[in-house]
Amino acid sequence: MSGSAPARLAAFASDLYHCADCSYCVDAVWAERGIEHVCPTISHHQPVASYSGRGFIAAARAWYEGTALDLDVLAERVFTCTGCGNCEQVCPIGLRPTQVGQALREKLADRGHAPASVDALRATMRACGNPYGKPPATRGTWANGHAFAGAAATVLYAPGCAAAYGAPAEARAALALLEAAGEKVAWRGDDDRCCGAPLRELGLHEDAHYAEQRLAAGLGEQRVVTSGLECRPVWRRARGEQAQAFPEWLLDALERGRLRVTPRDHARVYAFDGCANRRPGADGRPDTLRAILARIGVDCVNGELGAATAVCCGAAGGMPSMAPPSATRMAAARLEDIPAGVPIVCADPRCLAHLLPSAGSGGQRLLGLAAFVQAHCEVEGGAHE
Repeated sequence: MSGSAPARLAAFASDLYHCADCSYCVDAVWAERGIEHVCPTISHHQPVASYSGRGFIAAARAWYEGTALDLDVLAERVFTCTGCGNCEQVCPIGLRPTQVGQALREKLADRGHAPASVDALRATMRACGNPYGKPPATRGTWANGHAFAGAAATVLYAPGCAAAYGAPAEARAALALLEAAGEKVAWRGDDDRCCGAPLRELGLHEDAHYAEQRLAAGLGEQRVVTSGLECRPVWRRARGEQAQAFPEWLLDALERGRLRVTPRDHARVYAFDGCANRRPGADGRPDTLRAILARIGVDCVNGELGAATAVCCGAAGGMPSMAPPSATRMAAARLEDIPAGVPIVCADPRCLAHLLPSAGSGGQRLLGLAAFVQAHCEVEGGAHE
C-alpha cells in the first residue's frame, strides 16, 4: 500500500478485495424481490459502471494501493451518488459500497477535490444555515402565531430544514398531532438551525461536526421529536434514546393509546417508500410508515415488495446540488407509475419537498404523513402520560 493512500479506506480493506464484480449494484433486476434496477444515478444520470457501488469499490481499491487517479473525475462520480444504500441492500456478499463512497467523499473533500457545486453548497450552509439558501429569518414562518410551551414542555420539536422551508404544512400538522396527544411542545425559535446532515452526506465532516456542536449547545432535557428523517441520526448522537423521528413518535403514540386516529372513509393510499432508513448512520431502524397506516386502518395500493430497494427520488446525497436535472428526472420517475387519484403519503419531508415541483397538477394528492392524518382522519387524544 502506498504511504499516500487514504487511511480512512483501510477500514474497508476487506470490501475492496472481495467484490465479485457481479454488477448487482449496477443493474440488478429480480422481479421476485421487487428489484428493477437499483442505482438511481446509473438509471437517471450516467449509465456507466464507475458511478455505481462497484465502481466506487474499484476506485477505492486503486487509490488504496497507490495508483495515480484523476481525483477530480473520481469526485464527479462519487459526489453524484444519492447515498440511498440500495447497492448495499442487494450485495449478495454483504459488502458496503455506499460507505466506501462516503469515505471517498470525505477524503476528496479533505484534499480539496470537492466539486464546485459542493463548495457552493457549503458556502450556502455557512451563510444561510440551510441547504436551500433561504433567509434564516424565515425558518420559523411555519410556526407563526403559535404559542409554544415554556419550562413545562415535555418535548422539543425540531422540524428540520425540509419541513421548515419546503413542506411547512407538514411541520404544522406534526405539531398539531403532538399536542393532540397531550405533549407540551417547545421549539427553539431563533436557535433552531440545520443539524448538518446534508454536510455529512457530502463528506464535509468538519463543517458537519461544527453544525452538530451548535445544535447540541444549550439543549435542555426534553425529549426531541424531529420531522427530518436525515436529522434523526444527528439528534440521536446528541440525545440518545430521547430523540425520535416523528413517524416513530406517532407509531408509539398510537400503540400506547395516546392518539386515536380513524379514517373518515375507506382510505386507500400509495405509501411512498423512501431510503432514509437504509442510509449509513441511520441505525437500522425499520421504516414505520406502513406500520402506521396499517394501525389506523388505511390500505396501501402498493405492496411491500421492493420497499427495501425503492429507487431514490433524487432528494438526497450530492445529486440535487451536483446535477439538478438528474435529480428532477429521479423525482419524475418515482411519480410516473403511481395510480391517478390515489393520495401519496410520504413520511420524509425531504422527499416530499423534492417531489412537489414534479407532481404538477397532481401535487394536491402528495401529502406528508402528518398532513395526511390531519386531512383524512378523525383524531382524538387518548390516555395522556
